Amino acid sequence: MPAPAGDPCEMAAAVEDKAQGRRRPNLTDEERLVLANYLLQHRQGESRLPRAVIATAADKFQVHRNTVSRIWSLMKLALDSGSSIDVVMRQVLSRKRGNCGRKRKDYSTALEQVKQLPLNQRGSLRALSSAVGVPRTTLFRLLRNYETDDICKSDNEEARSEVKPTTANTIKPALSEKNKRERLRFCYRKMQPNGVFDNMFNVVHINTKWCLLPGARDAETMTNKKKRKVMFLIAVARPQWDTGRQKQFDGKLGVWPCIATGELTLTGTDVEVSAPSVVDSAKTGRVLRVLETVTKTEIQAMITHHVIPAIKLKMPNALRTDPVFIQMDNQQMRLTADDPVVAEHGSTDGWDIRVQYQPAHSPELVVLSHALLKSIYPATFPSQRGCTPLSPVEALIAGMERTFAAVPKRRINNAFLALQKTMECVMLAGGSNNFDSQEDATKQSLQADGSLPVSVLCQRDAIAACQCILNSSQE
Repeated sequence: MPAPAGDPCEMAAAVEDKAQGRRRPNLTDEERLVLANYLLQHRQGESRLPRAVIATAADKFQVHRNTVSRIWSLMKLALDSGSSIDVVMRQVLSRKRGNCGRKRKDYSTALEQVKQLPLNQRGSLRALSSAVGVPRTTLFRLLRNYETDDICKSDNEEARSEVKPTTANTIKPALSEKNKRERLRFCYRKMQPNGVFDNMFNVVHINTKWCLLPGARDAETMTNKKKRKVMFLIAVARPQWDTGRQKQFDGKLGVWPCIATGELTLTGTDVEVSAPSVVDSAKTGRVLRVLETVTKTEIQAMITHHVIPAIKLKMPNALRTDPVFIQMDNQQMRLTADDPVVAEHGSTDGWDIRVQYQPAHSPELVVLSHALLKSIYPATFPSQRGCTPLSPVEALIAGMERTFAAVPKRRINNAFLALQKTMECVMLAGGSNNFDSQEDATKQSLQADGSLPVSVLCQRDAIAACQCILNSSQE
């Protein structure tokens, strides 16, 4: 019997799967019944198949001939015993239903452990995940299902109606026409004449993050005063190859707390240090003074004493030939671009380190965006036996340094590429922020085959729209 001609698309897909070694999924019950019906139609007598029917069925249904042979063997046993057609068809159904796959893990012990944890270890989902040893996404799903099950078991209809799916909302600031033109001008300056964005190897992005001290959420410490928290300054640059040191620069310059050491004063939140501090300037028995309000003077001191020395120490020396820019938010830092103190420290040792600002109301035009900042959090772990317990400030600083060191350089590089795609979207939108986030997962496929670009080629429509608006504003 000649083999029926199959669908060319299905045959091409089967050949491709076979060439690439991909395993086809198991047949569904519907596909098994159709295959069994085909075999019944082409049988001779009660339980005999003509020559080449199994091979023909395998080509028609795009399965291996052994699969067809196993299904016919099950049917043949039922036919030889004199069973009806309905019984024969039931023999080919899958026996894996409800009895296959990985067994579900039991997290009941972890949920009970959550109830026994102190309040300072339940301040955030990340801290709770570190305390119970369950992945953060799994813990979020368990807590959501646990709360939903408790509400559904209750007879209160109002409580049941309060169960709603969670949604994510990003608040975007309102922009004036002046803000839009500044955003377009900023993005246009970051582009080369051929339409490719700069590689940004000489740009350092800094941002601030406030973190609560361990125990600041406890009921015993909650007063009418301000919550005790510490500001951290985080600085990153783009990962690149250092020809002088012959190794890869990971882009992580450092994370520094905004604290002071010295005698007990009336300003700030003073915490006694009973163990050796992880801060270089702190000694045993000294006082760590946490600054509750950070002014221009503190920001200026942190840039000159921490950021600029880290740039000179860690970044490639080949960048000395070009200016190195420290990009910051003017509304946060309150420093001028030509600050004399920063300029004095940045122009020594053959370096030319300057300050530049991102446009106003533009939180998306920075590498240390909300997503990257969330990955840098104070991961606190219980102190081990035999080790001197750390003070709350020391535990917070150690947790921030631990998570900052664990950030992969690939993620920082992806943030720079996402910034370039964001600039392209700003130019396409005419300077507005009415576009989706560019922190997508398509870069993973490009990294897998080694085709990840160094810089993004801007679209011609975006360049034309940006030039049109900027030229019209100059007239």
